[in-house]
Amino acid sequence: MSEIRRRRQRVEVSRNRAALVSAAIQLLSSRPDAGMAEIAAAAGVTRQTAYVHFGTRETLLAAVRDELSRRAYAVLEAADVETGTALQALDRFLASVGTLLAEQTVLGGPEPVPEADAARHVPLQATLESLIRRGRDSGDFATELETGWLVAATIALGHAVHQCIRVGLVDARTAADQFRTSVLLLYGAGDHGPAEP
Repeated sequence: MSEIRRRRQRVEVSRNRAALVSAAIQLLSSRPDAGMAEIAAAAGVTRQTAYVHFGTRETLLAAVRDELSRRAYAVLEAADVETGTALQALDRFLASVGTLLAEQTVLGGPEPVPEADAARHVPLQATLESLIRRGRDSGDFATELETGWLVAATIALGHAVHQCIRVGLVDARTAADQFRTSVLLLYGAGDHGPAEP
């Protein structure tokens, strides 16, 4: 097999995988129980191709979670938590998380494996730890709670919000507002009024 043909195959494999993940994200948002055949059709590939690339629906869902995590990191980076006061940075961070929580409710099926989910949180934990320390040093955050506890509690609140949206207990906008208010209270962050526009 020529090198050109091998390159074309690699490009096609990459394109098919990306199309399947993208189709799964879009389809699962309205049909959480959609199967591999439906996702493959939406991606413009055969069911067999979907199984060649992912093997099982659960493996495809893991790839969807990875893609949503990648998008989440991009959105959270854009929140630029190093700029402005710690309170302003926290507000931007919470607004970004609120947006992401609504998007990530697309996932149906089994919950993520705890070890894999914990690994996805490592960059988030580092960002929060840095932000919390900065807020304590500046006096923006007045709390006696330990930094590690604040990080864990923030992530747990995010999971709780995600679950409430997912099962229909609350709409995404209300959930995002409640998440913001809860975290500000947890951090002792003073004014809990409307988020920055």
